[in-house]
Amino acid sequence: MIKNFFLQLEAYSKNLVENYSPHTNVVGLGRSLLALGSLLTLAINPAHYFFNKSIEGVYFNPLLDLETYPFNNFNFFLLFGVENAWIMKWLAVIILIVVISGYFIKISSILHWWIAISFMLSSSLLDGGDQIASILSFLLIPICLTDSRKNHWQKIKNNNSPKNLIAILFVWIIRIQVAVIYFHASTGKFNTIEWENGTALYYWLNHSVFGITDFYRPLLDPMLSNTFLQPLLTYGVIILEICLFLALTASVKYRKRILPLAIFFHFFIILFHGIFSFFFSIVAGAILYLYPTYQNIDFKRWKRKAK
Repeated sequence: MIKNFFLQLEAYSKNLVENYSPHTNVVGLGRSLLALGSLLTLAINPAHYFFNKSIEGVYFNPLLDLETYPFNNFNFFLLFGVENAWIMKWLAVIILIVVISGYFIKISSILHWWIAISFMLSSSLLDGGDQIASILSFLLIPICLTDSRKNHWQKIKNNNSPKNLIAILFVWIIRIQVAVIYFHASTGKFNTIEWENGTALYYWLNHSVFGITDFYRPLLDPMLSNTFLQPLLTYGVIILEICLFLALTASVKYRKRILPLAIFFHFFIILFHGIFSFFFSIVAGAILYLYPTYQNIDFKRWKRKAK
């Protein structure tokens, strides 16, 4: 009986190794989107936006005080001091371009995480996308270290290395992590009065800082003022996030169908709230979560369909 158990376990492991390797361009796409969000944030904004002091000479982010927090001397952006963070900013941009290109998978995965976690610990301006990027870039390291390809956009044949089991394990850890994000995003709204009574979207989209611009008001104001559509849209957000959480145990067919809806939903965060880095991080997470990482995406097929 014990012998049969181990034989079945061996057969199951062999099947995983041979047919479910995550060393595909799906993981490459996820890595590239994560890096693109960070790259745009760093390239477009001056370094002093992130690493600066107040008028009184006190750091907005206390961790920038290297005398009080000496561990941050190992922070990527602070290796040459806070005043020279702009140099490391541009070096980070170059490294992130390499990550997007797909080359030097092993070393670039480690550098990617170092940049992401360093930015999260040192920047004075953060959003949820920066936190997601630091977590996912870390969990991608074991997948990248077991990847034998020269470029993460390549398709690989006969990839039956036992190391695939490690990569598959971390794919599942990523999937669980993203599912937890959606679970918290949905259930965290339950105790907020505005989400309970269906008015949350009205307040958020009319927020003085995060709200919509005047360009979108002719389109959205009639919907936000409608007593039927207003709660429908608000509760629709919660329902979608719950469905995305439940996708953890759903079939591949269901996950593929809900993925475009998730991307479409998060795209509106850019349009209405202007949070670009969050969009790229959460879409990268959604792709790694919902699209089967063992199946290469046929970009040429998409191109033919577009034509």
